[in-house]
Amino acid sequence: MKYILSILILFCLLCGTAAAAEWTPVTITDDYGYTAEISAEPQTIVSLGPSNTEILFSLGLGDKVAGVTEYCNYPAEAQTKSIVGGVSSVNVEKIVALDPDLILANAMNGEDNIAHLRKLGYTVLCLNPDSVDGTFNAVCRIGEATGTSAAAAELVASMQQRLNAATEKVKTAGVPPLTVTHIMSTDPYWVSGIYTFQDELITLAGGTNAFPEVDGWGIINLERLLTADPDVILVDSGAGMGEKGENLLKQSFMTDLRLSSLTAVKNDRIYVMDSDTFDRGGPRIVDAFDELVAVLYPESAESPAATTPQASGFGSVLTLAGGALALLILRKNI
Repeated sequence: MKYILSILILFCLLCGTAAAAEWTPVTITDDYGYTAEISAEPQTIVSLGPSNTEILFSLGLGDKVAGVTEYCNYPAEAQTKSIVGGVSSVNVEKIVALDPDLILANAMNGEDNIAHLRKLGYTVLCLNPDSVDGTFNAVCRIGEATGTSAAAAELVASMQQRLNAATEKVKTAGVPPLTVTHIMSTDPYWVSGIYTFQDELITLAGGTNAFPEVDGWGIINLERLLTADPDVILVDSGAGMGEKGENLLKQSFMTDLRLSSLTAVKNDRIYVMDSDTFDRGGPRIVDAFDELVAVLYPESAESPAATTPQASGFGSVLTLAGGALALLILRKNI
């Protein structure tokens, strides 16, 4: 039996090697309508966005990732790769030095940088997963572009299964709908309106966006916040921490006397969300959803989702310092 098993394993390995050698050219269209033909299996990849980096590592392509941005902090191995600048300040010279077969870009890299890289002859796919389905599509397209379609399909199926299980648990929770807002700064008040990634997660978790009149990410004034009076306020981590380790954004809500009448403040329902998962369209959206359900339904002792598949963005980049610009650029499919 052991002999037969060894033969089967060897056969699979040989088939895998043969399949890798017999690359069939594929044509991929990115989120902005650009179509590229990938004539050979990419061996050197540069990722210009945290979500793309997480997807690549989840598909087992970490060894082919040569360069990442300074915001690509997950998984830990990503931080050992060459840094090619920030997200909106990529260093073209460093990218050229790596001579990648494939570059996975994001909207925040800037049209000029992307166009320049393409003029230099590089294959650049710009992916901007800003929804659950968009994330699934990004995983599948990266899989197709790298010859890992089977792994991509398996990853998407696993993510979908976990999300389905969690949403079913929410439906049976029997908790009245909560009005929820996700706020990224207080001066001004930047909120996630409808058609945003955060709005979709809130809706899937059985909540209602407190600002449905805001299309995408936008600014509201103090009066509008007080009138909406959300049951729950979500704030990002990474928006600045005080000397004692407290989240300054949360503290601003708890200490501002003008906000003391808010239901979320009175009931101590202001929660700090991990921005690296809650603001990224990568495989860890299932963890983000798990975290969200846990804060909306604290009476539920069991977490509705399991552990993230292998590895998994723009979380920490959407902080107070550059939030306004980042949010404007990330608005629906610019």
